Amino acid sequence: MFAEYRHDHDRKHAAGTAGRLKGIGKKGTSFFSNHRHYSAHLDNIGHGLIVSLPVAMVVANRSSPLLLTCAAFFVLAARVSSGAMASHHWAREQLRTGISILILFGIAYPLVTLGWALKPALGLFSWGEAVLPVMSSAILIVSWRAARPPAWMVRGLAVAMVSAAALIAAELLLDFPLRHFFRDRVGTFIHNRPVVTLFLLLAPVIALVGFRRRRTLCLVLLLAGVTTILISDSEAAKLGLLAAAGTFALSYAPFARVRLLLTVILLGLIWMQPFFGSAVARLMPDTVIEATKGGHSRERIELWQAFSDVARRYPVFGTGFASSPHMGNHPVAAEIDPAYRQMLKIGHPHNAFLQVWVELGVVGAVLLSLLVLWVLRCLADAPDKIRRVGLMTLMSASAIALVSHGAWQGWWISAVALAAALLTIRSSSSKDVA
Repeated sequence: MFAEYRHDHDRKHAAGTAGRLKGIGKKGTSFFSNHRHYSAHLDNIGHGLIVSLPVAMVVANRSSPLLLTCAAFFVLAARVSSGAMASHHWAREQLRTGISILILFGIAYPLVTLGWALKPALGLFSWGEAVLPVMSSAILIVSWRAARPPAWMVRGLAVAMVSAAALIAAELLLDFPLRHFFRDRVGTFIHNRPVVTLFLLLAPVIALVGFRRRRTLCLVLLLAGVTTILISDSEAAKLGLLAAAGTFALSYAPFARVRLLLTVILLGLIWMQPFFGSAVARLMPDTVIEATKGGHSRERIELWQAFSDVARRYPVFGTGFASSPHMGNHPVAAEIDPAYRQMLKIGHPHNAFLQVWVELGVVGAVLLSLLVLWVLRCLADAPDKIRRVGLMTLMSASAIALVSHGAWQGWWISAVALAAALLTIRSSSSKDVA
């Protein structure tokens, strides 16, 4: 009897256990399915924000830092929730000690200089505006190395850039038909920021879309982008376009020679900044100044002379991070040439290299030089197409930085950082994204 009972009990217990395990299996499968579904939603939201960035910049020309930061957050959350990040020990494999120290020192030193800046609270805000896009770009690079972005992202970004270019062209050619909806449409210069953003993204996106595979889309994007640059008021973007064309032609030469030449050019530009204003004033012919008066070349030269004088008076540690907007009230204003003293009230020197010297001194110049050398070293290991586009982007951004925009403006850093991040997608794999 006991044997019978035991046998019956074991059979019932086994059936119950199997049922419970079956239920747990169903719940587990449902859990992981929902988890993957949640991760996919986060991924789509993050990459959708990247796609929307060009059009958003047309509507609100300072919006890119916010969009880039939110995109990085959602993409990282998607990678973490899917487990993709855990399977890639990126901190050990991708980040090397040298560049890690450079990044950390580059982030920390500006904070130190706030100790002798005129308005450290405002400087701290500017520091956050500059660092946030850089960190967001780094997060995207790491996330894309862990798991590639969806195939639709690059194509969507190309279409969004064409749409943004069309909106800008329509606004410029039709005398701002959207002025009734957007009250800030007070002049054609309002589109300079989105135009520069479109330009910096142009070559990386075309390279990722693939000219041979999607020739029509690439041609439309190239035509729309170049046309928008030419009809815009952004002389900086036009100069960047010339730099890109020259670098493209130069990039077919042996890379070792190209790298040496560009290193000399970029480091030369960085280290001549304390004398940049006076050098340009002496060397630039009056005919060239007159021909470029639409870009306020004469005023820029006087501006560079004023800030170069400041850089020579604070050569080692600078005047403090983000001090340029308040330079007119700085004690140094009473020391420089009275002919250029008024130019210190402009807000910034319209030259990022010079602004680094003015605010961070020779320490900042060393950091910037090391960054340039590191970028060129990274491009040396990249595939030919990515290397060519990377060189074009580097020289275009340098040309724009030399003549326009504040060095720490968030929209500008976002454009450069996103362009750099896009260039890492293809180099992480031989396959195409789109």
